[in-house]
This record gives sequence, structure tokens and C-alpha cells, in this order.
Amino acid sequence: MNLEAHLSELAVPEAAAFRAVIDRLRTLPEREPSADLTGRILAAVDSDRGRRRSDPPWVHAPWWVAAAAMAAGLLAIVTLFAPPARRGTGPSPEMRLAWLAASQERDGSWDPLRHGGDAAYRPALTALSALALAQNPKGYAENIRRACDALTALQTGDGAFGGTGRALYYNQAITTYALAALRPQRPELKPALERAVGFMRARQTAEGGWDYEAGSEGNAAITAWQVRALACAAEQGVGGANVPLRKGLRWLRGSTRDDGSVAYHRGSGARSESLTALAAYALITAGKAFPELPPVGQHAASSLKVHPDARAGADCYRDYAKVLAFEAVGESRRADAVRGRMLKRQEIGEDDQWENVGGRLYTTALTALVAKR
Repeated sequence: MNLEAHLSELAVPEAAAFRAVIDRLRTLPEREPSADLTGRILAAVDSDRGRRRSDPPWVHAPWWVAAAAMAAGLLAIVTLFAPPARRGTGPSPEMRLAWLAASQERDGSWDPLRHGGDAAYRPALTALSALALAQNPKGYAENIRRACDALTALQTGDGAFGGTGRALYYNQAITTYALAALRPQRPELKPALERAVGFMRARQTAEGGWDYEAGSEGNAAITAWQVRALACAAEQGVGGANVPLRKGLRWLRGSTRDDGSVAYHRGSGARSESLTALAAYALITAGKAFPELPPVGQHAASSLKVHPDARAGADCYRDYAKVLAFEAVGESRRADAVRGRMLKRQEIGEDDQWENVGGRLYTTALTALVAKR
């Protein structure tokens, strides 16, 4: 970005004032920036952008002065303090985590509505963000603690974490998985996990699956997420997790086809790479106690394509699941290829087909969860 070109668009007095500020900043001694500086700047911009959309247009007039001021100010700050980045590399893993930490709400949760998503998925997005930060537990211990407190505060008496229909089951599975994964550092989470598992048992179909459609025996996407959560809870010694886990694994096993793909509903002909990857990962990892299940999951993973069809757009959900599946079968090169494409698409700002669900929180958290360190 050419600073002089942008300043030339301002009136002479405003341009002179900005140059004076920048000159003053450049005289200051260099200091090591805090790890979350970039994240805090980006979060502030996101927050300001959301606020300004709701303000009357005359509040910020003239608009070009405010826009130029913000651009020049941010440019000066980033130029002075942000770590250097190679052209075309996009945000580093540390920058993604810093942005997530800075975007956390005062109550410890993350609000997808403020970042282009749907407020109904607040528990799931809080859980995913906390899991991402847990990759650097020492650096973000306080953020993780606040997130766990926020999630347990959202839980209702019957063990649910909120939402209806589709949102209810994704919130339940992803939040339960996150709390189970974080429990080794927070033993006080066990009662919340026991209530969560109790809710999942009560909502499991007689056939062993889960679904948000009345009269269904289950769908593979929701079931794979519940199975993953139950397996993690069982590893943490949460009582009551093993029975629904076994039933869920049996249901997933019955949904796999001879070619390795997985049916969304049993008997349906539709195929989905996301669905097959999720089920493959669940059968390999959650089913490791049953010798016949990992080979089924491995067969499903082998049916996955490294590269999606040409018409397929950015889909963090699909790519996240495929990275998990390929890593589970030891296919590191295939996982790296998917991971690289996922990072590249976020770098260039390609719209994700599920972004209306979780917004930038969703794409940033999932990308951070598969990024290598």
C-alpha cells in the first residue's frame, strides 16, 4: 500500500496532520509488540464496522475523512509494530489466534452475529474458538477459562446448550466435544459434561443416530459429531457416554456404502465429501476399541478426493473434515494439500459457502485448528 497515494486524496490540512503523526511515531524507539496486537486491531475494526452499519449516515460525515483516517492510522500502526509477512503468505497461525482472542466478548463467549454469522450458533462458535486457542494454552489460558465458564453458563437444566433444530444438535455436539477436550486442565467441567451426555442419550433415536427431523432414524452429519463428542467424553471418564457411543458407531457403520461413501440418511443416494470425511474420522478414532470399525473408516477416507470438483467453492467445513480424515489414516501429504488450499482460499478472501452460519469466527477457527505449527 502506498501511503503517499492515500494521503494525496485528503485535503492539505488533514494530510499534513497525518504526516506529522506518522513522523512522530517513527521517532519512537522500537519495541517488541504484544502477541495479540494485530488481533486487537483487527477485532476493533470489525467491531467498528458492525457499529457503523447501524448508525445513521450523517453521524460519521464526511465519510471519506473517517475512512482515510482509519486507513492511514491502521497502516501506520501495522507498519510500525506488526511482524513482517512475506507477500502472499496471509495471516500466520499466531495472528489468527490473536484475532480470535481479541474478538472474545466480555462474558467469555464469541458472538457470530458480530462477524457475519448467525447468533443461533453462539455456543458452537464459542467452543470452536476456545479449541483453536487451546493450541497455545499457555498464551491464552485466561481466554479459555472464560470460554468454559461462558459455555457452562449457557447450559440449561436438561443439559442442552441452546438453539433449536439444526442449531441445537451442532451446538450440543461441538460444545460437548470442546468441554471434554479441555477438561484435563479444568476438572470442574465434569458435571456439565455429565448433563450434556445425558441430553444426548435422551435425544438418540432407537436405531442409534441423531437427527433434527421428526421421524428420522438419524443423519450421518449430526451423528458423526455426536459420536466424536461422546468418544472424547468417555475418554475423560464421563459416566453414561459409552452406551450411546456404541449405538452411534453402529449406526454410522450401517450408513457406509461399498464404495466408501456415506449416506446422509440410510437409503439416500446423495454423496458428500464433508459427510464421508466426518464419518471416516469418527469410525477410525472413536471406533478404535472395536477392531472392525477403523478399516471401515479407512475405506471411507480412501474414497475422498484431495481436490474438489472444479465447480465446488470454498468450504472450510469440508476441508477441515478431510484434513482430519487424512491425518487419521496417516496420509500427511493429502492432508497438507487440502490444508494448503484451505489456507489459500482464506488468504484471498474467497467467500465460504457456510460463512452465513458462523461468519469470520467460523472460517478463522476451523483454519486455525488445521494449521501446522
